Amino acid sequence: MASHDEIKNDTLGMINHTKEMLEMIYEGFRKHNLSSIGKVEEVEEKLYKDSECLLKSILRERSNEDIKHFIPLPEHFDRVGKGLNKLFNATKKKIREDALFSDKSVKEAYKLFDETLVLLKSVSNCISTSNGDLAKHMDENGKRLCELADEYATFHEERLIAGVCMPKSAPIYLDILESFRSVVWNVRKILQEFFVKLK
Repeated sequence: MASHDEIKNDTLGMINHTKEMLEMIYEGFRKHNLSSIGKVEEVEEKLYKDSECLLKSILRERSNEDIKHFIPLPEHFDRVGKGLNKLFNATKKKIREDALFSDKSVKEAYKLFDETLVLLKSVSNCISTSNGDLAKHMDENGKRLCELADEYATFHEERLIAGVCMPKSAPIYLDILESFRSVVWNVRKILQEFFVKLK
């Protein structure tokens, strides 16, 4: 039987899996080394398993008005998982192919990693404390992060035209930007499930 508190606790656990995956991928990206990202798929499996359990539990209670609006929640976690998987694969490809990024691209990627980790930590705090003001602020931050990833894609195209970026690295970097957009967009949706007035 799913209660609001149980859904909250399960959500916090899954946000933790998300944070763990992102930290491992970030370390691999920074160190240009595959050894630190070996357990990403293991944590990803846990995320999908927990998401599936949560969906079953919510569906059993779907007649309850306080619970039924949470039905989309597990799907957003699945999409977060897919976004992180894409980021994981792009990072692996960058390392295996020894693809060089311009200093600007590396700085932009670092900023997205750092800000997304801060967002995940803050979203976790919002949900555990039911802090509506912080939730509104985090939702706006998430929106700004998605816009930043779009902006970086435009800058990247300009660098590519100017010959600053290597064409071989371009699809990898664009996949990284797309991954962050997908992860952050779905994290915002997860937050909005708990703070319906943000929608």
